[in-house]
Amino acid sequence: MDVKFDKDGFFYCAKAVFLIGAIFFAWRFVSIEYIKLTVESMISGTSVHVAIKPNVSSKPVYQKLAGTDAILANGEGVLAKKEELLAEGKDFVFVDLGEMHITFYKGNTATTTFDILSKGRDGSFFETPSGIYTMGYKEKNHFSSIGKVWMPWSMYIFGNYFIHGWPYYPNGRPVEASFSGGCIRLSVGDAGKLFALVKEGMPLLIYAEGALLPAGSGGASKLTEAYFKKVDSAKTSKIPKLSADAYLAADFETGQVLLSKNSASVYPIASVTKLMTALVAAESFQARSLKINKMELATYGSSGGLVAGEIFSSDKLLYPILLTSSNDAASVFENEGWRFVDMMNQKAKAIGMELTHYKDASGLAQENVSTANNLFTLLKYIYNNKKPIFDILALPKYTASSDNQKKQHTWINVNWPVTDDRLVSGKSGYTDEARQTFTGVFKVKMSEDGERKIAIIVLRSESREGDINAIIRHLEDTIVYGNVLVENGVKTAPKVYFNEANVFEALGRSPSVVDLRARSTGEAIRGN
Repeated sequence: MDVKFDKDGFFYCAKAVFLIGAIFFAWRFVSIEYIKLTVESMISGTSVHVAIKPNVSSKPVYQKLAGTDAILANGEGVLAKKEELLAEGKDFVFVDLGEMHITFYKGNTATTTFDILSKGRDGSFFETPSGIYTMGYKEKNHFSSIGKVWMPWSMYIFGNYFIHGWPYYPNGRPVEASFSGGCIRLSVGDAGKLFALVKEGMPLLIYAEGALLPAGSGGASKLTEAYFKKVDSAKTSKIPKLSADAYLAADFETGQVLLSKNSASVYPIASVTKLMTALVAAESFQARSLKINKMELATYGSSGGLVAGEIFSSDKLLYPILLTSSNDAASVFENEGWRFVDMMNQKAKAIGMELTHYKDASGLAQENVSTANNLFTLLKYIYNNKKPIFDILALPKYTASSDNQKKQHTWINVNWPVTDDRLVSGKSGYTDEARQTFTGVFKVKMSEDGERKIAIIVLRSESREGDINAIIRHLEDTIVYGNVLVENGVKTAPKVYFNEANVFEALGRSPSVVDLRARSTGEAIRGN
C-alpha cells in the first residue's frame, strides 16, 4: 500500500500547535504578572482593587434590629484620657476617626502617624466604636472566621474589631474598598509598622466627635450585643436538613431563638425525663439514705451497675441517673417518694412547662412528653436553681462507692462523646417511640474572639449527633454575635450590614422564656 506525505496538512497542523502554545504561554505570563502585582502592592501598602461582586440573593428578606437606647457622648472622656497619658509620659495609640489618622505616642511625643484607609460606616450597626481600650493580642496574619478573609498585621481591639492591613481572600485577591465590618483598616505596609511599635496592654484611644462610647470606656454609654444573620449566599441561607422532627437552638443566656422547627409541638422525650426526676429528687429527698432492692433492679434498661442491698445517699444516686441514664436508680426515687411522678408534673406546671407531662421517672413510657421550648425552660431553671444537676451532666465520669461499701462504681457519661469539648452539659434519651432525643448546652463560636453558650434540643431524631453537629455548623457559618452601637431615639436603620466580604442582617429582640412557650411552630430563623 502506497503512503503519501501530505506536506500542506503537516504545515497546517504545525501552525495550529504553535498558535495554541503561544496562547498558553501568554496566559501563563499574564497570570504570573498579576500575582506579582498583587503581592508587591500588598507588601508596599499600595491598594490594588479587584471588583468582586458579593453573592447576594436577589430578593433577601431582612429584619430590623430591635430598638435599643444608648446615650450619646461627645468624646470628651477620650480627649481627657489622652491629656492624662501625655502628662504621665506613657506610650499609647490615638485613633482619630474624624481625621482618619492613627498616631503613635512615645512618651509625650507623637512620633508616627498613619492614614486610615477604611472604617465602619457611620450610622450603621457596624460603625467603628470609639472609646478607651487597651491593645489586645496581635497576629501577623489573622483569618476572619466571619469575613472569610485574611487580615495581615492584626491588632485586637474588642468584640469583632481589629486594626489590620488591607484584607484579602484566600486566593490572594484584595477585598473591595466598599466592604468593611467596622475594623480600622490600614495599608499593609503601615499596619506592619504599627504592629512593630505597639505592645499588648498598651492604652488605645479611639476618638470620634459626638460618637457613642462603649460601656466602661470612660463616658456614659450603652453597648448592645446582638445576633446577625449572614444573607450573602444561597449556601449559608439554607436551613440544614435534619432528621429530627423538632429542634431548637437558642442563646442560653438571653433566650434568643436562632433556629427552630416544631419547637412548640409535643413529642415523647425518653430519658430526657430524668432531668425532672433529678430536679424533684434533689428538692424532695434532701440526702436521705436509699436502699437498692430487687424490684428496682427488674426495671427495663440500664441499671448503672447497681446491685441489691446497696445503700446510697439520695444525692449520690443522682450520678447514675444522669451520667449512665440508670432506669433502676430512677425507679428507686419513684418507689421511695410519695406520689413522686405527681410531684414531677406539679413541678413542671410550677415553672411554666405547660405542655409537659410525665408518666414515670425513667422516661420509658411514651406518655412522657414535652416540647423543645418547655425543655429549654427546664434546662434554664436547673441551671439557675439546681446547678449541681447541671454540673453533674458536664462530668466525663464519676467514681464512688455505695455508703455501705458493698461495691465501688465508675459511672461513665453516655449522653454525648466525652472528647467533644464543645459540650457544656446535656442529657440524652432513646426509646422506640421517642427515637433519639437530646437537651443540652454547647459552646458555639459566634464571634472572632469568643463563644456563646447555645441550648440545643432535638426530638424524634434518627441521629442526634449528626443533627446537633449540623446545627452547630449552620450557626457558626451563618450567625454572628457582636457589638452593636445604636443611637438613642433612632427609629429606622439600614437593614443590611457589611462585614468584610459578607452581608449580615440583624435578628430581632431576644424573646423571654414565656415568649418561647407562646411561639407558633414552623421551621425558620426566628426574630421579632
